[in-house]
Amino acid sequence: MASPKQLSRAERIAEMFGVVVGAASHCDSVTEERLTSLAVKMKQVVLTASSDQADAEAADARFSVAIEVGRAAAENGNIDPDAAETALDEVEEELST
Repeated sequence: MASPKQLSRAERIAEMFGVVVGAASHCDSVTEERLTSLAVKMKQVVLTASSDQADAEAADARFSVAIEVGRAAAENGNIDPDAAETALDEVEEELST
């Protein structure tokens, strides 16, 4: 992943959300419906944070890559499943306010 200073605000948000969603996808107690619902909400936040269409597209691509990074980290044991679920709970709570 690129260094944070090279990324736009929307890309940084997308990256953080993507890693959380990817890692949480390996939690038995997290349903696909919940992940899908949150992903839609997260993409709206990223779109709102984007400065223009190109930034939105770059952030969307960053989100997809970050999901895979989060999945790989969970598979490799680099992210604890309980921590991933807790992070997902926190993001979900933030998005509901």
